[in-house]
Amino acid sequence: MLLGLHIKDAHFSTTTWVLQSAQAAFQILSDLHLETGNQYKSFQVPVQAPILILAGDIGRLHDYENYLFFISTQCANFDQVCLVLGNHEFYGVSRAEGLELAYRLQREPSTLGKLSVLNRTRLDVDPSICVLGCTLQSHIRTENRAEVQSRIKDFRRIHDWSVDDHNTEHAKDLEWLRNEVDLIRLESKRLSREKTILVITHHAPIRKGSSHPKHEENPWADGFATDLLGVPEGISRVDWWIFGHTHFTNQWRQHGVNLVSNQRGYAFNTGNEAQLSQEPYQQRIWRIISSSFTREMRFDPRKCIEVKAL
Repeated sequence: MLLGLHIKDAHFSTTTWVLQSAQAAFQILSDLHLETGNQYKSFQVPVQAPILILAGDIGRLHDYENYLFFISTQCANFDQVCLVLGNHEFYGVSRAEGLELAYRLQREPSTLGKLSVLNRTRLDVDPSICVLGCTLQSHIRTENRAEVQSRIKDFRRIHDWSVDDHNTEHAKDLEWLRNEVDLIRLESKRLSREKTILVITHHAPIRKGSSHPKHEENPWADGFATDLLGVPEGISRVDWWIFGHTHFTNQWRQHGVNLVSNQRGYAFNTGNEAQLSQEPYQQRIWRIISSSFTREMRFDPRKCIEVKAL
């Protein structure tokens, strides 16, 4: 049952919902790429949980009215919609223009006050469950700079966007995440009550496992992921991490973190997703178990996780 949600955001503040019990169910989707074939009005999300996480690359904010239609539909169907901006959200506009369009979505009457744009934003979904969200662009190392710049379309499709801008935003997001995690852990110590931390980013926080194995060692992989787990300069003491961007669906546990991605990638709406959403429960469980042996998992529009308080 949803009672209220405390939101801490340096850019935009509102108060909407909070879960009554110390657990929360989230439905997870990313990389829908609805700009492909203009699928904003045709792609359907079967409701499986009260809170929907959209972990970036849903479409282009430049397609504002169509993007708004899709988001408004989800806000009508879910109790809460959490949106992290991916790189494709900014295609056709500058970063500043994209952020303004995203915050405009929050103010639209049709989103019913249910949309939270997570741009260095903390949501307390429950007194014991905290959500931290930001884009977290990857860190592009100097030796891979030219390769990434030539292969990644961001530097041609996002207005006034450079590798230096990309790395600067990565550093800002990383610093914000570290500070928020430290603050939450201090709160936990003061209250003698551990808090579960769920992080949502678009770019991946780890290289191995977040992309198809054949891509993990490519020099342009710097444009997709940064190793932030299990390293001194990274992020520690978080419980869940939701990400997208790599077009590789996977779920595993590493360095004490539950890592989850559910990425559609470039696809036309042929009805396969609708068929998958109606797949019998036992068949779907067997498919997921079988796929774990091959490290290949399929995008599932019904994908959910249940996060419990520690």
